[in-house]
Amino acid sequence: MSNRTKQRRSGGLTLLLYQRTLHPELFKIHATEQVSRRAYEADIWLVEGGHVIGFTAGKTTLAEVIVTGSNQLPDRGLIQSIPCRGEKYHETTIGGNIKYLISTQEEQLSQTLYEATKNEISSYATKRELMMAEVPAMGDAPAWLSVLDIERRSHELLVQSFHLFDESQMVIKTQAIIEVVKS
Repeated sequence: MSNRTKQRRSGGLTLLLYQRTLHPELFKIHATEQVSRRAYEADIWLVEGGHVIGFTAGKTTLAEVIVTGSNQLPDRGLIQSIPCRGEKYHETTIGGNIKYLISTQEEQLSQTLYEATKNEISSYATKRELMMAEVPAMGDAPAWLSVLDIERRSHELLVQSFHLFDESQMVIKTQAIIEVVKS
């Protein structure tokens, strides 16, 4: 009987919510997109091991940051910090006019299932021309893949993310809705 256990990736992903914008110099950005609607503006970045969504409606700003190395980020404007472990659901309203909902799911897969999942998500992202960043293993840095599926609506932004980490065969999926509350 084997007593070998799969080692979890140290630190894991963390969801950070800020009530301010964050400077791009804080992150290693691999892809960007800007969304501008009458009700809101959003800056979306795929960053090293995660993503950032800056969402502004009127005078209210919300930044969703999902990253592995959150200890280097500032505390100023930080509303909440939530580890993306297991399955979680979170809902909040910021400034009275931004409603934020997110669900996160973390799965550690077998090598075979992980490889199949990674190939499926990569093919899906390529076919649909989704926002994607894939970094191969280099030296001590493990390989990873991140994909964002962004749906831009007139008063809300829906973002589904997939973050896959080869070293631990970890898949973290999130679904966020950031909505401008109509007065």
